[in-house]
Amino acid sequence: MAPQIDRNRARKEQVFKKLRREILAARLKVTLDQQLNRETSPTVKRLSEMKLPPVAKPIAAPIRHTSKVDMARSGGRVQYSNTMPQSQQGRRVAS
Repeated sequence: MAPQIDRNRARKEQVFKKLRREILAARLKVTLDQQLNRETSPTVKRLSEMKLPPVAKPIAAPIRHTSKVDMARSGGRVQYSNTMPQSQQGRRVAS
């Protein structure tokens, strides 16, 4: 997919996630208000009656190769083994 399409899809999924949470929170508020004999605002009631948007399927993230950690030889400390390609060996990892 093109980067623009990925960004648009990510934004749409973010909006759907937020909307789902708001609808579920409104449903909870309506239920609690009923049990506590309180009045619920019409806006919250309308929100609680909305149909939940679909749950977004996760986008297949590209696999990134990272250096491997050799915990057995490091005595519990994190040490990065030298598994990076030659072009990346000049980079240093903060410890």
